[in-house]
Amino acid sequence: MKIIDSVRDHFWKKWIRQHDCKVAGGIFSLHKRSRLILEEHVSIGHVVIESKQLAIGAHTYIRSDCVLSAVSSIGRFCSISTRCFIGQQKSSHPTDWLSSHPFQYTGTALTFDPVVADVTIGHDVWIGHSAMILEGVQIGTGAIIATRALVTQDVPPYAIVAGTPAKIIKYRHDPDTIEKLLASEWWNVDVNVLQTLPLDDPKAALIQLQGMPLKQATYRKIEVSRKNTTVLPATPLLVIAAPMQKMPESIVNPGVAPCSQSCAGSPALPPQSELPPLAGRG
Repeated sequence: MKIIDSVRDHFWKKWIRQHDCKVAGGIFSLHKRSRLILEEHVSIGHVVIESKQLAIGAHTYIRSDCVLSAVSSIGRFCSISTRCFIGQQKSSHPTDWLSSHPFQYTGTALTFDPVVADVTIGHDVWIGHSAMILEGVQIGTGAIIATRALVTQDVPPYAIVAGTPAKIIKYRHDPDTIEKLLASEWWNVDVNVLQTLPLDDPKAALIQLQGMPLKQATYRKIEVSRKNTTVLPATPLLVIAAPMQKMPESIVNPGVAPCSQSCAGSPALPPQSELPPLAGRG
C-alpha cells in the first residue's frame, strides 16, 4: 500500500471509530465501487466487501476472514462468525457454452454478464463459522445458520438450518411466540429498555413489551466508501430489506409441506443433543 493510501486508511478508520463503528480492514477492504452504510455499534473485522451497496444494522458484528459479496442488507443484532461467505454467485461461469472457462469471453467478441441477485438478512440472525450463503437467498429474522452450512434456499424466521445443502433442523420457538416476536419488532426498541426485560424468557419479555410505553432506538448512521465517508441522518428504523417477516405455512399449519420450495427440511424438533455445532467463535 502506498504511503498516502496508508495515511488515508488510518485517518478514516479512526473517523469510523469516533462514530461508534469499527471496520478493522479500513476503507481498502471495500471494492472500489462499494458503498457501505453502517448504524452505530456495528463492528466488522478484516473482511472483504464486494457488495455494490450494503446496509448493516446496529449492534451487528462480523468476524474476520469473511467475504461479503452479493449481499445488500444485514439487520440489527446479527452475529456472523469467521470465514463466512455471503452472496456466493451461482452462475459466475457459463454452463451451457462450449466450455465453462473465461477464455471464451476474454479478448473476444463474446460477453458473459450473469444477473446476480443479492442476499438479504433479517435481524437477530446468527451465522456460524465457515457457512456459505448463495446469492439471492433471504434469511429470515431470528434464523440460525449452523457451522459450515451451505444455504441454497430461503430460510424462514427463527428456523435453525444445518448441513449441505442446509435443511431445517428445528425452530427456535413455538409458532405463537414466533408470530409475537416478529410483530413486536423488538430490534427497533432502545437497547437500554431491552436490557430491563427478562431476556431469558421470551414469552415474559413479550408480555412486558406489550404493557409498556416503548422508546424506539434512534441510531446515527455513516456511509463509507473508498472515495469518502459521511454522516447520514439518524433514523429510528433501519431502512433495508427486511426479508420473510412472516411465518411460512409449514409452521402455522403443520399439514402443509414445510417451506414449500423455499427451504428443504422438516420442522421436527429433535433433542438438543442431536443438533450440529452452530458456530465456532461467533
